Amino acid sequence: MMYVGFALTEHCNLRCPHCIRDDVTTVRNLPPELVFRTVDDALGIFGAGNVTASLTGGEPTLHPQWDGITAGLLARGVPYRFVTNGWHMRRMMPSLDRHPPEAVRVSLSGATEEVHDEERGRGSFKRVLQAVALLTSRRIPAALSIVIDRRDRHQVRRAADLAEALGCTRMHFILPQPVPGSAARDSDLPPSEWPAVRDEVFALKAEPGRRTFIQLDYGHPYDGPEHPCETFSGQRVYVDARGRLSLCCQLSEYGENDRDVVADLNEVRFADVWPRYQQGLRALARQSAPRDPSDPFDAFPCMRCARSLDKTGWLRDYPGTPWHGIADGQPAPVRLVSLGYPARARALAAAG
Repeated sequence: MMYVGFALTEHCNLRCPHCIRDDVTTVRNLPPELVFRTVDDALGIFGAGNVTASLTGGEPTLHPQWDGITAGLLARGVPYRFVTNGWHMRRMMPSLDRHPPEAVRVSLSGATEEVHDEERGRGSFKRVLQAVALLTSRRIPAALSIVIDRRDRHQVRRAADLAEALGCTRMHFILPQPVPGSAARDSDLPPSEWPAVRDEVFALKAEPGRRTFIQLDYGHPYDGPEHPCETFSGQRVYVDARGRLSLCCQLSEYGENDRDVVADLNEVRFADVWPRYQQGLRALARQSAPRDPSDPFDAFPCMRCARSLDKTGWLRDYPGTPWHGIADGQPAPVRLVSLGYPARARALAAAG
């Protein structure tokens, strides 16, 4: 299965400090025509029944043409899933009844109302509970996902139990990349604390009798051989809210350059740049491979990718963060301009 991810919009009604998207105030929406054109190309490459659309943002349900986009996807035989903060779920239900998603993932910033609402605003935790209840009432598979940082590190088990009590099919735990908002308030877990979170999540997953599947999302340090992410294993591609094909959603709009950008799909077809994308991904895989076991940051695959594209230099401005050192001693960044990409992509990379 190939998951084709689209950041439908750059807009969001919340302002979470840990968000990987720096700009959530710009009202920028993907044209439905670009979504459909890209999906049609993906169907031509990967075949009918082998493509799923994954919708994110920003907050994807804010896209003014949501209903038309989901209708167009299902008309093509392409199932879709999306990530949401859950705030607008009641409003969205008529559309979801018409065009049911394959699955929905609702984001948490804490396993209790107090911790979650301190991050996302009063009443937002109740919106999450309501969103899951509405989805499960329609038998739409619902999952929860939670970012683990200093605020909610103590709530790992409580989050898993909450997902179980709500009837969620999955519970995702995310160890997030540092961003300016999290670095400024020093809420990121230091690298030394990530293995303990990893082990706790895996222990929860192994407990007998759990009906909710427990998943630790990619980016954590491995204890043993490192497995490739879905992007490197050829199962996922990503288009940002400007319509640009990126090497990875975790790299898109991260840091201070656009070296992850492969091409602007407003100007070129996905099918035409697919070989170039694969070439760029192979180059990134080589550049971001683990190299130095003595490097405290080398065990973190997503951060290695960011460092290899020179996207961690901004951390030099935050000497108090435990991730400050990853900005130093970086390898020469991958240069997409050497791969002969379209003119706009070359200009973006040069501007970075």
